[in-house]
Amino acid sequence: MIEITEPLSELLTVSPSEHNVSRVNSIKKKYSHHRQESKAPTFALTYQGTYITLMTNCGFTAELARSIEASYHNLYHVSDKWVADKLEQACKDGYVTLAFGLRLRTPLLKQVVLGTSRTPYEAAAEGRTAGNALGQSYCMLNSRAMSEFMRGVRKSKHRLDIKPCAQIHDANYLLIRDDMEVLLYTNTHLSKAVSWQEDPAIQNEHIKMSGELSIFYPNWGKDFDIPNVTTVGEVKTLITKHLEKING
Repeated sequence: MIEITEPLSELLTVSPSEHNVSRVNSIKKKYSHHRQESKAPTFALTYQGTYITLMTNCGFTAELARSIEASYHNLYHVSDKWVADKLEQACKDGYVTLAFGLRLRTPLLKQVVLGTSRTPYEAAAEGRTAGNALGQSYCMLNSRAMSEFMRGVRKSKHRLDIKPCAQIHDANYLLIRDDMEVLLYTNTHLSKAVSWQEDPAIQNEHIKMSGELSIFYPNWGKDFDIPNVTTVGEVKTLITKHLEKING
């Protein structure tokens, strides 16, 4: 991770072009409390909510809710335009195309002009559902990565050492044998699987798909990350630091 030396407020108010993935990802460790607090309003706005949603769900004042809404849409204006363009096309086609070519019918949108004062509530609601589906459908990338990874596992000598146990939104969970070779195999091949970006719809020269392996020990509340490219010595050092941290 790249160390962030500037205040969190400055990081979040710079223009999108100044961001890079490492700086944004470092928020997880540097500002975990702020990151956790941001989840509810971020999800609400991502899935077509407004400042009113923030006031209702999060208890924000109107002034704060409007400020957060404006900052969010300023930061994610490219994503907003992508969704808007897809919904505009749905008004012509009668459906939106989701991840891997899946189609979601939008019969009401096909009959209206979206985004005007005359747009029926039911059509606007269908638009919100379709807009949500556009993003949510790409959680199938998580299933795709697990399928690719497990195909390799079942053909390897570690087929009895690695067992999938859960999938949650954008995370895959595995039970693996307490063995360094198994851990390094999992790290190498799972990180490769989640980096798949062959679908033209998700290709971007600036943003690359990636993922990082976390080890949870001794329970789900205690975890630490393993770099995608690492060595036995580096992993042992990370394990030692983690044990020292949880043992005080």
